[in-house]
This record gives sequence, structure tokens and C-alpha cells, in this order.
Amino acid sequence: MFAIRKRSVSLFITFVSFLLLSACAFQPHNTRQRSCISQGWPHQKSDLTPDAALVFGTLKNGMRYVILPNHEPRNRVGLYLDVQSGSMVETDEQRGLAHYLEHMLFNGTTHYPPGTLVEYFQSIGMGFGADTNAHTSYDETVYKLLLPAGDSKTLKSGLVVMADYARGALLLEQEVDRERGIILAEKRARDSARSRVFKQRMKFTFAGTRIARRDPIGTESTLKMANSRLLRKYYDRWYRPENCLLVVVGDAEPGLVKNLIREQFADLTGADIPVVCPDFGKVKETGTAAFYQHEPDLGYTQVTLESVWNEKNQPDTLALEIRSLTEYVAGRILDNRLKHLIAQEDSPFTRASFYSGRVFKRYGNSSLSAQTSEENWQQALTLLEFTLRQALRFGFSQGALDRARKELLPQLNQQG
Repeated sequence: MFAIRKRSVSLFITFVSFLLLSACAFQPHNTRQRSCISQGWPHQKSDLTPDAALVFGTLKNGMRYVILPNHEPRNRVGLYLDVQSGSMVETDEQRGLAHYLEHMLFNGTTHYPPGTLVEYFQSIGMGFGADTNAHTSYDETVYKLLLPAGDSKTLKSGLVVMADYARGALLLEQEVDRERGIILAEKRARDSARSRVFKQRMKFTFAGTRIARRDPIGTESTLKMANSRLLRKYYDRWYRPENCLLVVVGDAEPGLVKNLIREQFADLTGADIPVVCPDFGKVKETGTAAFYQHEPDLGYTQVTLESVWNEKNQPDTLALEIRSLTEYVAGRILDNRLKHLIAQEDSPFTRASFYSGRVFKRYGNSSLSAQTSEENWQQALTLLEFTLRQALRFGFSQGALDRARKELLPQLNQQG
């Protein structure tokens, strides 16, 4: 008996001939080795004008910063250090080390020996620890601080911590060993049915790319082999001023913030190591493929129609924003259709949704998904496919567009 009739099913059928966005055709990437370091600012390559309140700056060492004064709430300033690298740039022996390194920066830096940084966090009323004050993803590692005031003393103390993250890691061997158990426990805690399905789906959807092979949590073997030398190798290659972006938002005077940033970050230097961008790979854009995973602990059956393609990394322009908004409106109309189908008494769906977006500015991905029961998976899949074909063939009515516009305008006005 075909396994698709088992209790829990996750079926992902990939239509890679641009079923959802047939007009999108992109040139292939340049596969020659190149630097992963971004230079300048996105708006310098765009016809969009940034918010006039934003203050942009670049230090002589290449580190960029942006300041946004915001006086509500009063006496609150957020600091965010975005190291623009994550698991995607790890070598095979480094899998999971971007996240491991995030943990280690709370276990000893130039100004805060092991065990002392917690006192600083307590003094400003914040929780403490990796994954509480930081996160690691495929393409970035971000450290966060929420300060209780915007005066010179408070700002300086926070910026000292951020500068330590950028170039002051101690990476003591005994601390690396001590943290290993915590990270392995976190890996085990993440091993849920939903997580397993997600990982297998990523491997299927983005086969041939580094996304499929670079889960940020890493592998048990690389985590067990991690040591100070390996962590330092990753740290020195990617934690460098020109690969860091500091964002300061809150109730603080921009001139004061600029001076303090220069004071703490201007003298930082990166290691003399070439930074070469790995080949991120391409998805296959032709043909149709099917994926099935039996996951007894998932608790539901899911079917998905999905399209994936390669994209050029292009600047954020007005044309791109219009395209994105058009796709977003179309997605809302499809979501409304799915809600209507769910509400029918004989509907095979218990939940359904549409998604369309860009992944790391390298790949496009669109999907129609539905949760159903094991006995209704074929009916659910047929209805999903019919809904998609109907939209592609007949488009949307004026009434459906008006409803989506009515729903979205309040959200856009609030964001504006």
C-alpha cells in the first residue's frame, strides 16, 4: 500500500514552471567567487527615498550605522548589532558554529569576563542569554539591547557591550566546553515533528542550494567537535567592522549617539583574512516533483502546491515595491477564497493559506497549502489545484479586489 495513506502526510508538489508568477524570468547568478561583504546602503541603488529622520553613517573601518530618533516610549533606546552572516556561509566543519558563537559572546568578552555580563543585563532590567538577547538565522546574526535611558552614560555602557560582540570575544576553551551541553539540549528540544517536516521540506524545495544543507542549529557531530580554534576561525572571518551594521532606535539625541559610536567602534579592525562568498547554488526550474513524508507525531495531514525559482539580487526600487504589493494583494484574494472554502460544510480543509515571497534575495517561492485529514488528502489536493487554476485562468473579480483593498488599506495607513 502506498505510504501516502498513512495517518500523517506532508505532500509537497513543486510546480517549477512559474505557475503562480509566470511573468518572472531572471538571469542566472554569476558563479565566480566574490566577497559576501555588502558595501554602501540599499537606498543608494534605489529610486526610493529613505525616511528623512534616519541618520546614516559609515566609519573609516567600513562599519555602518543608522540612527532613528523615536521619543515614544520615553527613555527607551534599542541597540541592534547585525552581523551579516549566518549558517549559509559555514563550511562543512563549521555547521552550527554561527549559532554556537552567538552563545559564546555571552560567556566572555574583553570588558565582561565569563559570568559578569549577566550583572549588566540585570542592571538594565533585561533577561539574559543567547536566544533571549540574540538570534542566528541563515543569513545574519543579530544582538539586541534595550536600554532604560538615552543619556551618555547609559548609551556608552550599551555600546561597549555591542563593540565587545563585534571584536572582543574571548572564546575560552573551558567556556566552549561548558556551553556545549546547553546547545545540544537546545538541538534536542527543537527536534519536534513540525521541525522535522520543515527541514525535510527545505531540503526538497531548495535542493541543490546551501539552504538545504545549512540548518542554523547544525549537526550533532560538528557541535561535539566544536572548539575555540574552530569558533575563532569563523569569528575572525565574518565578525569584522565592514560586515557589521549597528542600528540605534529610540529616545536619544543623534549627535550624541554618533559620537559614542565613533568612540567605541572606530578603532575596531578585522582579521587579515580574505572573505569569499561560497556558491549558494540554484534551484532547478524545470519539471514537476513530488515529496512525501510520513510523520506520525504531526497530528494532521498537509498538502501543498509549490513553485520555486532563482532570482537576481536586485535593489529595492519603486517598481519592485509595486510588484510586491501586487503579489500581496493577489495573495490576500487567494486567502479570502480559501477562507470561503474552509467555511463550507463539506470542505476537506481545516486550515489553508497562500504564501509568496523571496528567500534571501536569491530565490522566489510561492505555495498554496492546506491541512486536512488522512482520508481526504486527495480531495484537498484536487481542490487546491482547482483554486490555483481558476485564479490563473480567470483572474480576480472587481468585488474580490475591492474587498482585499478594503482590508489592506487600514494596515498600510497604520504602517505609514
